Amino acid sequence: MATLNPKAFPFSDSITCPNCHKPITLYDHIACEAAACPSCYSYLLFGTDGKSYVKDRLVSIQNKPVLPIGTEGLLRDVEYKVIAYIEKKEAAYNQYQWREYMLYNYAKGYAFLAEFDGHWSLIAGKSFFPDLEKSKKSLENTALYQGLEFNLFNSYRPVIHSLIGEFDWDIRDERIKAREYIRPPFLLTWEQNQRTQQEDWYLGEYIEEREIAAAFKIPLGNFPSKVGIGANQASKHRARWNGALMISGIAIIAFLLIQLWVGYLRPETVLLEHSYSLDLRPRPADTAKRKSVMVTGDHKTTDSTATAIGNILQDSAKAIDSFARDTAGANVKPDSAGNFEFKSFKTPTFKIEDGPVPLEIELSSQVDNNWLSTTIELVSEKDNQTWSLTKDIEYYHGVEDGESWSEGGLHETVLLSEIPPGKYHVNMYPYSGSSLVNSLDVKVTESVTLWRNILITFLILCLYPLYCWYRARRFEVNRWMNSDFSPYQKDDDE
Repeated sequence: MATLNPKAFPFSDSITCPNCHKPITLYDHIACEAAACPSCYSYLLFGTDGKSYVKDRLVSIQNKPVLPIGTEGLLRDVEYKVIAYIEKKEAAYNQYQWREYMLYNYAKGYAFLAEFDGHWSLIAGKSFFPDLEKSKKSLENTALYQGLEFNLFNSYRPVIHSLIGEFDWDIRDERIKAREYIRPPFLLTWEQNQRTQQEDWYLGEYIEEREIAAAFKIPLGNFPSKVGIGANQASKHRARWNGALMISGIAIIAFLLIQLWVGYLRPETVLLEHSYSLDLRPRPADTAKRKSVMVTGDHKTTDSTATAIGNILQDSAKAIDSFARDTAGANVKPDSAGNFEFKSFKTPTFKIEDGPVPLEIELSSQVDNNWLSTTIELVSEKDNQTWSLTKDIEYYHGVEDGESWSEGGLHETVLLSEIPPGKYHVNMYPYSGSSLVNSLDVKVTESVTLWRNILITFLILCLYPLYCWYRARRFEVNRWMNSDFSPYQKDDDE
């Protein structure tokens, strides 16, 4: 057990390696039970007489420690001294290797700085977090700590590759089975010593290298570069998503309240509602050229004149008769484009009291397997300013292969925005593909709710949160690619 002195670190001591006879500095000599020589990599144990002996020979460390043994620092308001450096790997996968720095605090004991692919975590046990003993595993690859759920990320057996420094237990005698659960930026680790069946829990938190560099006064350039995403690395995209979601939610609620207030101040008002009969336009009269007649005293000329006058009277009678039939809708023929043109009409005058306002013109007609099109002119009676457009109403239906189908509808709307106050009327110029269309209903409403603008506003307000959500999800998918327990298995396979 580490020597706990609430006042200061213990005085360091020095022993001689029994193998290479070089000095080894010990920073907690009284509690030390094992040590590794940094010169010859002999693994030493201390007997009951306090003398050291070589138990094993280690391979040399592969990486130069970023934090040299003996370095002191103040990390998150706790004083630490680096007393050991360990290189580990997974028993089943040699490519997964990481490094641990054992930190000694004279009041609380041991903590660890673990580094994998440039990602760092500060890890400590129950001496720092007494309630870790209440942690428990579940049967669904989760663990609970302080009522929070952590998800299983890795299950492995760590193997020590090499080490230097001192320990208060025989670290080489351990046979550890470990499980890591994450709830970024936190890491909950369960370990079981297969020799003693003792179980321990550790809590880690992701930490940036610049914070470690500042605490131990180590140049930032000495730290390894980050590769990929750390197991418990916090996602900046998730933080942005949470912030954007809250801001957008507030903005949407505020926008709806404004719309409700505007609707209360300016309620929808029907200015005009009427049904108009559609009459076909009369066909133009026959304009065929007639021969000029000169009246003279000659007898033949007089006969010709009489004949010509008779012909004119006959043609006029025929034209009047044809006009009457056309007016009644008999023998009506479409124009060269195949369309039937109806008489234009003008609505009564209506008044917009306060503006500018959005104005909706709703058209309805009982078309049946046909269409009706009309040119609409909104005219200001003050200055003859005109808003002009064309709208089509079409409705088709039938039965095909025993199934009914329909297309189009009997109603269409026109929306005009920012119409100033004043007196107005509407000119309508309808035409259709059938002479049987006989009516057109017109309804004019002011201060209508612009649902399209509302939906567009909602979409714009949701775009950035959706982007942040997508980036956060991709971040999580990439994080869990390093795990055998990924909840994004389908995404990983794509």
